[in-house]
Amino acid sequence: MRSVPFEFVSGLASEFGAVECCWRESERSFTGYVAECWFTQLPSAFAAKWSAVVGYSVLVRSVAGGPGQFAVSVPVVVPQGQVVLIGGQRGGRVRVRLVR
Repeated sequence: MRSVPFEFVSGLASEFGAVECCWRESERSFTGYVAECWFTQLPSAFAAKWSAVVGYSVLVRSVAGGPGQFAVSVPVVVPQGQVVLIGGQRGGRVRVRLVR
C-alpha cells in the first residue's frame, strides 16, 4: 500500500469531476486520514484508477446528504503544515490550530 498526499488525490478527483474534496481523520485508514471526494455521478473511473495506483480498493458509497450523491474515501497523508494537533491523541479530543 502506498501513502498518497491529500493534494494529489484532490487534484486527480477534480480532473474526474469531483464537486468537493476534503480530508478527515479516520480510525479505519492505515494512514489515519482519508480524503472524502464527492461526485454527482457514480465515480467508477476514479475508483478504478485509484485502486490500480495505490494497490487497494477504495470505498465508494451512495449518500443522501452532502455536496454530491456519491462519496469516495481514499487513505491519504495529511498535508504537512496545514494543521497542528495540540494535546490529546488520535481518536480523542484535541485542539486544532491552522498554520499559514
